[in-house]
Amino acid sequence: MSELLGQYKTDPWAGHWGVEAESVTDDVAIVKLPYREIQLNHAGGSVHGGVLATVMQDAGLLLVCKGNDIQPQQAELLDMQISYLNGTRDQDITITAQYSRRGRRFAFIHAEITDERGRLIANSQILFRAQAEAEPGKSEARIYTSPDPLQLSGEDNHPMADGFFGPNLKARSGLEITHITECQTQVLMPTDPMYKDFRGQTANGVILHMADSAGVFGPFAYVNRRVNAGTVDFKMTFCEATRDEELLATSISLKQNGNVMFNKVEVHSRASGRLIAFGTQTLWLDI
Repeated sequence: MSELLGQYKTDPWAGHWGVEAESVTDDVAIVKLPYREIQLNHAGGSVHGGVLATVMQDAGLLLVCKGNDIQPQQAELLDMQISYLNGTRDQDITITAQYSRRGRRFAFIHAEITDERGRLIANSQILFRAQAEAEPGKSEARIYTSPDPLQLSGEDNHPMADGFFGPNLKARSGLEITHITECQTQVLMPTDPMYKDFRGQTANGVILHMADSAGVFGPFAYVNRRVNAGTVDFKMTFCEATRDEELLATSISLKQNGNVMFNKVEVHSRASGRLIAFGTQTLWLDI
């Protein structure tokens, strides 16, 4: 086993979901996700979009480390766009990451997920920056001002926060819902070693998971009932790496077009208000 794959085996967030890195070369990385019930968005549901995003990001990270010959701390995720094509459950899935273009500073990677029957479950375009230094730096200028107050009150939460969504999310991922009202949701990531990756940073997969979750819950409060729903497309831009601090993901629904809802998501440091990541989500609702 290569040193890189050995390091990845210690990844707490990947280990929580049961991710297994199979191989990595200069041109392709292959990761496996044996099916576990905890990976589902809820009992009887399908594998959570945040879990699928995690494994594609991780495959891309392993590839850029090996293919660009850099240390894991030098690989900085900048952008990730995900298309969810089919749901999956009860099957092991395979994740393959390959270069679309490999540059000295930037790596453009295509990742896709297939199930045991060969169905394409999801794909993504991922952009990494290869840092010159072994440790990503903090952002030097804060151009964007975070909302004030950043943390939303839970006093007027929709009953779904405590009745189903909150307990289910916490049982599966440990993430906590702090706010649900019509078209607005906030999810808290507490500090816990489980949320780190093998580099000691907050795993990008956690940020993807909490952002996708936040985007889904608000529209349920808007329609005021549980309906079939699923993320169709999801894009996140990552502003800086973070570690050892609580994060808040806040989602606001911007517009509804028939049974499609368009959401904006931001992830901030709870303590400082720094913008860690932001993105958009296209959500389908069976209404």
